[in-house]
Amino acid sequence: MKNILKSGLLLLAMQAIFVACQEDEIETYHGPDAVNLLIQRKDSAEFSFLSAAPSLQEYVFEVEVQIQTVTQDRDRVVNLGIGSRTTGKLDTNFEVAQSVTIPAGEVSTILPVKVFKKGLKDIEGGLVADIMVEPSADFVAGVYGKIKLVFSGDFPINWYSSTGDVGAIPYMWGKCTKAKYEFVYNYIGTIDLKQWSGWDYNPIIAMQNELNGELDRIATETGKRVKDDDGSDMWFSPTT
Repeated sequence: MKNILKSGLLLLAMQAIFVACQEDEIETYHGPDAVNLLIQRKDSAEFSFLSAAPSLQEYVFEVEVQIQTVTQDRDRVVNLGIGSRTTGKLDTNFEVAQSVTIPAGEVSTILPVKVFKKGLKDIEGGLVADIMVEPSADFVAGVYGKIKLVFSGDFPINWYSSTGDVGAIPYMWGKCTKAKYEFVYNYIGTIDLKQWSGWDYNPIIAMQNELNGELDRIATETGKRVKDDDGSDMWFSPTT
């Protein structure tokens, strides 16, 4: 009986030593922390000067530079660069710093991206500012290590709401085009669709019917259908 007990204790001791050795072999990461670039928890955003007062000549996006890992008790630097999706010219069409500092003990800081209204209409498709995290001694790019900002002096190519969420509009009005947005703007008098954003289908469908009714009225009066960007007859529906 004593021999069996001794054998059991010896086996347990050997197992403990084996687990301890395995733990010693576990590799841990000691490199730079990761950081993300976000606006309202998204990695892209769009702004059109048509949604603002005519006197507005520049607009500033406030990008949150957010630590993905842990805080530290010292200031840390995030390096930034311009990605390949960028159109226009840095310091001519938009301004952004080459680096920002996240203060000691903080989890984030704000990176201002300023865009100028002048010259935007000359950039086909609008201005894209592709901002990305560049490796530094303190940080590498996180899961959302780059952000795409789109600015336009013309009608946007995506439905827009100042609430940050257009809800069910794309599902009921269909794909956004510049021609469609111009038609909506001329009919309702604003580019901001916050009154119809969200997931209550009733007001969205009601406005959809109004817009299509206006298209029919114009066709009856002029004998011609209003055309979309691709030359097809404009219509607001989930499939157009």
